[in-house]
Amino acid sequence: HIPRVRAGDRRAQVSLVWLAAAVLVALSAWAAVVDARTRRIPNACCAGVAACGVCLQLARLATGAIPPLGKPLMAFVVACAVLLAGFAVEMLYRRVAGRAGLGLGDVKLAAAWAVSLGWLVVPAFAVACLLGAVWALATRQRTFALGPWLSAAFAGALLLACLVS
Repeated sequence: HIPRVRAGDRRAQVSLVWLAAAVLVALSAWAAVVDARTRRIPNACCAGVAACGVCLQLARLATGAIPPLGKPLMAFVVACAVLLAGFAVEMLYRRVAGRAGLGLGDVKLAAAWAVSLGWLVVPAFAVACLLGAVWALATRQRTFALGPWLSAAFAGALLLACLVS
């Protein structure tokens, strides 16, 4: 049983949730920079985002904050589904095309963020893919690093969920 923060202690509630959210965004920014430079997302970054997502979910349980994110258990289920579906799609693409498409680091980053965002990771992922593809077409690049677009879209979804609640 996770103890609830007293209802009158709003400052502690807000601080706990925003601290977890800030660390999440910082780790995701690290992933974005590394991916933009090297086209790789470090496993340590994905693990950190997932661990911070667990902390955010625990803070949500204790404070009742950010209701738009849904139930923490459902976020875990969505994270597992994103990881499995992303891996399956990438393996199928590699088999058909004979080359990598979406990197597995991108899949792991999306699954790590799903621990925090739950179902909101799906529309955020779609927005990131769309914006990244439009940017690649506009700059006439054949490939692009998806990590920066994912990080921005996921951080935006988290901020929007925080502001709505």
